[in-house]
Amino acid sequence: MVLALLAAFLVPTLLLAWIGLGALPEETERGAARYRSRAEAVAASVASQLDGLMEQLSGAAPLAEAWEARFGVDGAWQGSTPEALRPSGVEDPQLLSSLVAELDLFEAQGEHEQAQTRLREIATLSSDPGIVAWALGARAAVCDAAGRTQDGDEARRELIERAPTARDARGLLRAFVARLALCERGSDPTSARLALYADACADYIDLEQTATAEFLRSLRAALGEQLGNSDARLEALDREDALRSQERVWRATLRRGISDWVARGAPRGRAVFAAATAPIPAANPLSMESPQEAARAGGQRFVVVLERQGESFVGRAAALAGLFERALAGRSDDGAGAAAEFTSRFESRLAPAAAQGLELVARRDLEPPLDEYAIAVRGGDFGAFLAGERRRAWLVAAAVTLAILVAALAAWLSLRAVSHEVEAARGREAFVAAVTHELKTPLAAIRLFAEMLQRGDVEAEKVREFGERTVAESDRLARLVDSVLDIARIEHSAGAQAPIEARAIAVDAIGIVERVALQQGYRIELRDESRGASVRGDADALTRAVVNLLDNALKYSDQAHTIEVEIHTREKTSVVIEVLDRGRGVPASEAQRIFEPFRRIGSELTRDRPGVGLGLALVAKIAAAHAGRVSCAPREGGGSRFTLSLPLSPQVQP
Repeated sequence: MVLALLAAFLVPTLLLAWIGLGALPEETERGAARYRSRAEAVAASVASQLDGLMEQLSGAAPLAEAWEARFGVDGAWQGSTPEALRPSGVEDPQLLSSLVAELDLFEAQGEHEQAQTRLREIATLSSDPGIVAWALGARAAVCDAAGRTQDGDEARRELIERAPTARDARGLLRAFVARLALCERGSDPTSARLALYADACADYIDLEQTATAEFLRSLRAALGEQLGNSDARLEALDREDALRSQERVWRATLRRGISDWVARGAPRGRAVFAAATAPIPAANPLSMESPQEAARAGGQRFVVVLERQGESFVGRAAALAGLFERALAGRSDDGAGAAAEFTSRFESRLAPAAAQGLELVARRDLEPPLDEYAIAVRGGDFGAFLAGERRRAWLVAAAVTLAILVAALAAWLSLRAVSHEVEAARGREAFVAAVTHELKTPLAAIRLFAEMLQRGDVEAEKVREFGERTVAESDRLARLVDSVLDIARIEHSAGAQAPIEARAIAVDAIGIVERVALQQGYRIELRDESRGASVRGDADALTRAVVNLLDNALKYSDQAHTIEVEIHTREKTSVVIEVLDRGRGVPASEAQRIFEPFRRIGSELTRDRPGVGLGLALVAKIAAAHAGRVSCAPREGGGSRFTLSLPLSPQVQP
């Protein structure tokens, strides 16, 4: 029945645990599939946004940042393309050459005052703005060399006022150079530089203006070093220049490559073209001429959408990087779950961008003409997600394992409790059988003697014999009752505590048992090596313990022999009283259990020795009450050695 209960308790638990643990890997895979599904939804949203932007390029409501594109069927551009500003700026180049030679002569002769006077005259008398600007600029340089900074700045201010559009031989406005020098000595040099940067950006309208491009690059680099690229004023100017940069790069791109595509009939109506390369890279990180632009997806490229209208191809163009950014910014997270977990970007299929610690979860290739690119969705926490799923699986497995262990422990405790209950029931049955057996015999004898005496037909000489036997059987019953009462008493109190010699305990016990032993043919020998060692305790209880050991030796011996009682000390801490017999012995499996109450070897219904199994249990109780112990061991040559070990009395030690 116990095994059935255990099986009924554990089998369902183990089955459920097996099912649960088996489902954990599948649940982890389903979680990963849901994660990828959300990433694919993000990719689909970005692709939808990009498709919408491409449609707007050819629709009735075009994008604001798109440019109108019109070509003839031969590929000729039909729009207006501003030419680069020519750097002449001087009406009479020969006159300028002679003035330069004259100024060089003054400087070679060291006649600086004459040079300044002559330059002032040229600036006053000349009607050519180019020559006037040259004269004022040269005068400012001569003054600076002579240490007359104030006069030099006056010449620069006059140049800015009288010749704001004059350019030098490279095409750079002379006023820009003058303003840059004045910025260093103004009351607010930072604002002056920002204003100069804004004007120079507005003047830079064609990639062939290399002098202006170089001036802008140097000025922007200086501003970035001074203010930092995160300065709001500088960022605003950079955004304005970025729009101009797309336009000037677009106009330069028209003169290269697109015409061949249009002349072939603009196949498929959509195409991507590489932007023209600027001779001078820009320091503005938002500009199409900047090195940073080349690293962006779609950077320095244009997408063009055209359709045939009569004898022309009409359509629009837009910077590809701008379309990508708008598609990414306009993605919808609806239906994508926790889309904020993901980072989406456009990457080249031929040279994917660095993952930067993010793990690719979903990828969608684009259709022509954007088939070189793909939408990559990366999850910053995908690895953490999988680790979390694995941790969750292990936690569940640990919880299931713990539940199984708890269930097993509970089952074991239940089984143990049931076993103890069964053992207790068996003990009670044994007790009842033993007590019944022990009581029936003396009671039957007492009744028999009493009935014979009652009838009065007993001979006179037998009356005394029946009386003695009746008293003996009564004593036997009394001892049985006393044993039960002693067990209860010893569990609560060890009796009076007083020093007593171990020898006195043994001698008193032998005196009680010796008469019966001699009648049965046994001899009891005492060997005392304790040298007067004493213990502290209840003399009556300790004597009863040794009596029970001697009685046990008599009861479980088949032949008369000498029973030995030995007393000695052990390691100056305890005194040992040993009872050695040559009886039946005790099996090793029962050597400890014989000291349990009601524990006897064999069946109560088949034993040939009287008793209820309380004698040795009483010895164990008495030993424990005196901080000692009792044990049983086989004796060489047959029989048993019962050892009662008690602590030495601290008052009297040998």
